[in-house]
Amino acid sequence: MKHPTYKTFCNCNDANSDSFADARLSERAAQDSAADCGYDTPRTVIRGESPTGEKNKSQAALTDWLNVSFPFHPENNNPLEFFKSFSEATKGILGGMTDQQRGLHGWQYSFQFDHGCVLFAYGGQNNTAFLSLPGEGCALISDWQSFAIYLRDQLRARITRWDGAVDDFNGVHSVDMAIEFYMQGHFKHGGREPKLTQRGNWIKPDGSGRSVYVGNRKNGKLIRIYEKGKQLGDPSSPWVRWEVELHAKDRVIPWEVLLHPGEYVAGAYPCLSWVSDRVSRINTIKEQDRISYERLKQVASTAYGALLNVMLQREGSAELIVEQLKRHAIPRRLAATDHYLRTKGKSDEI
Repeated sequence: MKHPTYKTFCNCNDANSDSFADARLSERAAQDSAADCGYDTPRTVIRGESPTGEKNKSQAALTDWLNVSFPFHPENNNPLEFFKSFSEATKGILGGMTDQQRGLHGWQYSFQFDHGCVLFAYGGQNNTAFLSLPGEGCALISDWQSFAIYLRDQLRARITRWDGAVDDFNGVHSVDMAIEFYMQGHFKHGGREPKLTQRGNWIKPDGSGRSVYVGNRKNGKLIRIYEKGKQLGDPSSPWVRWEVELHAKDRVIPWEVLLHPGEYVAGAYPCLSWVSDRVSRINTIKEQDRISYERLKQVASTAYGALLNVMLQREGSAELIVEQLKRHAIPRRLAATDHYLRTKGKSDEI
């Protein structure tokens, strides 16, 4: 089956802006919604992960990954219709949608948007479709309330994966503290000790970054704590990220996680009660961009610094060298942050 390449941009109107508070899904309503879409009704709603109810926790984290699935019958639906509605809901910020000419996770056909590494797939899987927004894609969503309404009411989707992230730029809550929390039993639920995995050089930390994983993705719940700044290439960065990853395994992930991510991160484990300060996504993007930019300069200096020195002697002009070497492109490592800062950098939305 041959699919066209969708590069059409549409005129976008604001999505439904009715108060989401009036349309929130309770535990029972969320289960009914899943059942109406033909899914097996889960027994619980994120067991043991009730929000704290404190208002200052509501925006203390960022949605850093979102997967949803929704009914999509080839006889009644087509990719172009989805593209048009999705582009309207996201105000066209993700650009065009291109056929990948291959399947994805068991779906027969897959497409990728120009920006944000967002993926859409359909075909098979009991007449469902799949939509995945990784961190880069989530960063481009400016109105989570309208977007959640679109996913829930128009696509009749259910959340199959959600990641909530907290960035500690000063490293107060370190990977070493995560180990202490684990030893003290603060990651336990129901008396069971979750699996612990450590990665990186813990004997003699070398600046490349260390990671702690608690839990198991197969069981539907995992937390990662890692030295984000070091991972990006700054060996002196204190930046630590705490990421809670939830999957819809024996649980319904409510739509409220998109509106109040901090509450659900804080409620995921007893040791996350410190999550309380409101965060701004732009701070995370700017820090990621800064570290990546400095790292790329180091790489360029190491790889081509000597050549540039010789070229300067021979060409006699730095401007002439730049004209000869520059390309009208953006390094892949900076593509996502550069696009965000150019399109949304003047705002301070999460």
